[in-house]
Amino acid sequence: LDTAATRVHAVIPAPWLKEQVCFLLKLMLQQCRTQYELGKLLQLFVGIEHLFSDGKTILTLPCNGILLIICLYLLLFGAGPDVKKLCVLSQILKDTSIDINRVIITSYSLENFQHECRSILEKLETEGQFALARRVAELAELPVDNLVIEEITQEMQTLKHVDQWSLKQARIDFWKKCHENFKKNCISSKAASSFFSAQALKARECPTEEGWSCAEERHLLLTLTGHWLAQEDLVPLEELEELEKQIWLCRITQHTLRGNQQEIEPRCSQQMSTSGELTFDSLAREFSFSKLAALNTSKYLELNGLPSKDNCENRLDWKEQESLNFLIGRLLDDGCVHEASRVCRYFHFYNQDVAVVLHCRALASGEASVDDLHPEIHALLRSAELPEEEEPGFPLRKVQSTSSLDSQSFVMLPPIDEVVSNLETLTSRCLHGKNYCRQVLCLYELAKELGCSYTDVAAQDGEAMLRAILASQQPDRCRRAQAFISTQGLEPDTVAELVAEEVTRELLTPSEGTGHKLMFTPAEESQTFLQLTALCQDRTLVGMKLLDKISSVPHGELSCTTELLILAHHCFTLTCHMEGIIRVLQAARLLTDNHLAPNEEYGLVVRLLTGIGRYNEMTYIFDLLHKKHYFEVLMRKKLDPSGTLKTALLDYIKRCRPGDSEKHNMIALCFSMCREIGENHEAAACIQLKLIESQPWEDSLKDGHQLKQLLLKALTLMLDAAESYAKMMATKSLPVPTSALISQDSCVRQALHCHRLTKLITLQIHFLNTGQNTMLINLGRHRLMDCILALPRFYQASIVAEAYDFVPDWAEILYQQVILKGDFNYLEEFKQQRLLRSSIFEEISIKCKHHQPTDLVVKNLKKLFTYCEDVYLYYKLAYEHKFCDVVNVLLKDPQTGCCLKDMLAG
Repeated sequence: LDTAATRVHAVIPAPWLKEQVCFLLKLMLQQCRTQYELGKLLQLFVGIEHLFSDGKTILTLPCNGILLIICLYLLLFGAGPDVKKLCVLSQILKDTSIDINRVIITSYSLENFQHECRSILEKLETEGQFALARRVAELAELPVDNLVIEEITQEMQTLKHVDQWSLKQARIDFWKKCHENFKKNCISSKAASSFFSAQALKARECPTEEGWSCAEERHLLLTLTGHWLAQEDLVPLEELEELEKQIWLCRITQHTLRGNQQEIEPRCSQQMSTSGELTFDSLAREFSFSKLAALNTSKYLELNGLPSKDNCENRLDWKEQESLNFLIGRLLDDGCVHEASRVCRYFHFYNQDVAVVLHCRALASGEASVDDLHPEIHALLRSAELPEEEEPGFPLRKVQSTSSLDSQSFVMLPPIDEVVSNLETLTSRCLHGKNYCRQVLCLYELAKELGCSYTDVAAQDGEAMLRAILASQQPDRCRRAQAFISTQGLEPDTVAELVAEEVTRELLTPSEGTGHKLMFTPAEESQTFLQLTALCQDRTLVGMKLLDKISSVPHGELSCTTELLILAHHCFTLTCHMEGIIRVLQAARLLTDNHLAPNEEYGLVVRLLTGIGRYNEMTYIFDLLHKKHYFEVLMRKKLDPSGTLKTALLDYIKRCRPGDSEKHNMIALCFSMCREIGENHEAAACIQLKLIESQPWEDSLKDGHQLKQLLLKALTLMLDAAESYAKMMATKSLPVPTSALISQDSCVRQALHCHRLTKLITLQIHFLNTGQNTMLINLGRHRLMDCILALPRFYQASIVAEAYDFVPDWAEILYQQVILKGDFNYLEEFKQQRLLRSSIFEEISIKCKHHQPTDLVVKNLKKLFTYCEDVYLYYKLAYEHKFCDVVNVLLKDPQTGCCLKDMLAG
C-alpha cells in the first residue's frame, strides 16, 4: 500500500497522510453526539472492507479516492482502533442505556478495551442482562466465572422471592442445575468450588426444626465443593480431607437425627423418593469424591496412625459415636476400607472391625508380625476357638461366615499355617468387612501357591490373577476361581472374556498342528468346560464371548470351532437366549457346509449334531450323513444318553425317507424302540390292506391267490406289531417316569387293536378258504350293520364289531337271527359272551308289535321270553302279547306265583 501511495502522489509522504487520516477518524468518532450515530459510523467504516474483497473495485475509484481508502483501511484494520470489535460492542448495547466510553477511541488498546468491557459487564449484571453480558465477555475474551455465578445467584434470589426455595425438591433441582451450568460454561474449578463452599456455610444457618434436611443439603454442597476442587491440576489434598471430614459430620448429624430409621429402611429406598425424584443423598452419591486416587493412598491401609482402643479420643457424644460406628460398618460392607480408615483417623475414633480388617492385611502382607498387633487384636486371637468345620488333618479349610459365600471354600492349602489360622480367626470375629478379610485370605493363600508375596499378588490386576488361576490346571481351580471372583467382585463381562479365552486355549492346546482332536470329546473334558462357563453369573455373556473367539481360531482347527459352538449353545440354552441360539445354528450350518463336509470330517459333524441336540433344526446333517453312508454311526448308544436322538432319527425317516422301512426298523431295533417297531409293522400291514382296497372286491376275488397272499402278509405284519407292543407293555413293571407310563397305556390300546385286526383278517382268510366271498376288511361304518346281520355266527359278528370298534344294535341282530330265523344257537353264543339285559327283551318285544306276527314268530318269541331272568318283566311281556298260557303258568308256579301276586297287589 505504501508503494501504491508513493506511485500516485510522490510529493505527499505516506506517514503524514496516515497521521492526518487517523486524526480525522478519531475526530469523527468523538464528535458523534449519540450512541446511535456512533454505531452507524462504525458500521460505515466496517463496510469499507468489501471494497478490498477483490482487486477490481479499488481501481475504479479516482486517484485521490484510492489513496484515501488505502489510508482508511490501514487505520481501520491496521494501527488504529479495532473498529470491528467496537462495532460489535455497539450493536450489543444498542437497546440498552449503557454508553461506550469515548476515551477508548482516543487511547485504544486491548487492555483498555477489556477494561471497558469489564465495566460494561458489571452494569449489565446489575441490570440482569446476562445474555448480553455473556456476548460482551465472549467479544473481549473475558472469563465468565463471575457472570455465571452472578446469574445463578440472581436465579436463587428469584426462587426465594416466589417462595419456591422452601421446597426441598426445588433446591435439589437447583443445585444440580448449578453444577451442569458450571460444567457447560467451563468455569474454573476454583470458582465453582468457592461458590458451593460459600453456599454450604449458609446452609448451616437453617432453623433447628429443619436440621435433618439442612444436614442433607450441606452434605450435598460440601460434596459438590470437593468434586470441583478435585478437578484442579494440583489436587489440594489437605483441603479435600478437611472437606471429607465436614461431609462426615453432616452424615453423622443426619443419622443421629433420623435415629434408627436408616437401620430399618432399605438403603435403596433412601436414594430415591417415592415418586422417583432425586434426593440430596442420591445426588451427593453421584458427585462423591471418596474414590479419588489421591485420597485412597496406601498409607490409610497401614496400622501407623490408626487409633487403638487405648489411645482413641472420644470427640463425639455417645449418640454420634453410635451413628459413626453404624456408618463405618456400612462402609466396610461396601468394601470402602480406605474411606473407613480415613474417617477413623479424622475423628480419632476406634472401630473394632476397621482394626480387624487392617490387621488382616498387615499380617498377610508381612508389614506386621503377631508381636506388632494392637493389644485388643491380641486378645481376640487368644480368645478364639478352633472353627468347628476345621479338623486336624482335613486337606481343605473353609472360612466361617454367615454370608451367602459360606459354602465356598477358598482355602486351598494344607494345614497348618499360623498366618492363615490368624486370618481365619480374625475373619470369623469380623462383623462388618468380612468380605475384605476373605479377599485378603484368598490372595494370601494364592500367593503362597504361586510362590510370590501377598503384596505382589494384591498389586496385580484382578483380571491377570484370574487368568493365572484358570491356567493353573489344578483339579480345584474352578472352586478357587469362584472364590476369587466373589471376593474381588469382578465384573461378569471380564469373567466371561477370561473364561472364553481359557476354553479356547485348552481346546487348541492338544490339537496344535493336527487339525482335529478325538472324534468325540470325553465326558470329563466336557464337564470341565461346563464348570468353567458356570464361573460367570451371566451365561449369555459367556456364550457371546465364545462365539467371538471363533474368529481367532487358526484355520483348520475345526474341532475347536465345533466345541466352541456346542458350549455357546449350552450357555444360551440355560438362559433361553433365542438370539444366541439362532446365531449358533447359523454358524453350525456354515461350518458344516463350508468346512466339515468338504474335508469329510463326519466325526465332527456327528459331534456338532449331538452336542447341540437341536435335531429338528439340523436335518441337513441327517441328509449329509445319509448321502455319505455315515448314517449308521448315529446309532451308537453312547451318543444319545438322553434318548432324544433316536426319536429324531425315526421322525426324520418318517418325514424325509418314508419308503425306507428297512432303515426305520434298523433304528428302532438298535435303540430297542418296541413301540416304534410296532407302529412301523402296523403301518405296513395297513398298506397291504390299502392295496386290497384300491380295487373293487369283485376284481380281487378273481385273483384269489394274490388276495390271500396280501391278507397273509398283512396278518403276519399285524401279529408282529402286536408282539412289539406287547414287549413295550412288559416294561410296565419297572419304575419309569409318568410320560413313559402314558406311552405304555397307549401301547396296550394299540396291542389290543392289532389283536382284533388279526382276528378279522384271519376270519376273512377263513371265509375265502371255505368259498365264502363276504367282504369283512376295509368296510365303511355305514356298511358294518349289514355285514354283521349277514354273518351266521355270533363270534363272527363279534370279531367284525370289535375290529372296527363298532357297537351294533344287538336287539335288531337278535330279532333277525333268533325271532325271524329261529337260530337259538346264535342266542346261546351271545349269552356266553354278553349279558342278556332286560332292555334287549323290551326292544325285541317292541319290534314284534310293529310287525304282523306269524305263528313261527310267536313261537320263537315265547321261547325267547323264557331266557328272561327278570320274572316280573317276563310276566309283563307275556301279558302284553296276550300269551295267556304263559301268564297262567307263571301265576300258578309255586316259585314265581307268590312273588308276582305280591308285586301285582302292590
